[in-house]
Amino acid sequence: MKINSGKFKKSKIEILKSSSFRPSTALSRKSFFDSIGNLEGKTFMDIFAGSGIIGFEAASRGAKNVSFIEINKTYLNQIILNSKKFEYEEFNFFARDANRFIKKCDSHDIIFADPPYELYELNIFVENALKKLKKNGILVVECSSKESLEGYNKIAKFGKTNLLYWKV
Repeated sequence: MKINSGKFKKSKIEILKSSSFRPSTALSRKSFFDSIGNLEGKTFMDIFAGSGIIGFEAASRGAKNVSFIEINKTYLNQIILNSKKFEYEEFNFFARDANRFIKKCDSHDIIFADPPYELYELNIFVENALKKLKKNGILVVECSSKESLEGYNKIAKFGKTNLLYWKV
């Protein structure tokens, strides 16, 4: 996979062949980053990080700090290996359950979550994540178009995938 834009544009990250996660497509990533605007000086959290491509793209686009949260230690170790390719000192890595982590973590400017489709209780996660946004913060959840959530400010549709946006 390649980073779309920013100072690490066209840099490749390696993905384990045995991975079962579903990486965000280049089109949905571009749409997401175009929608949230400038990341300079902002803290960014990539929850259910999988490949880490969202977090790496955020770093490439100027985020001050990027945290990867991934419960699968094999995936997280691959993210850590990929991070060594970049001249960026502000990566944080956490092998944690997303719901437990979000309740205890510091506030962030932007939280991106890409849980397994139709296998995760999103309403509880969203409720907790919204409490962890700084003023003018943005939460984006990538989910199946079959999943229903309420209260979002914006939706972007990509086939069977939706990006849901909340702004506080």
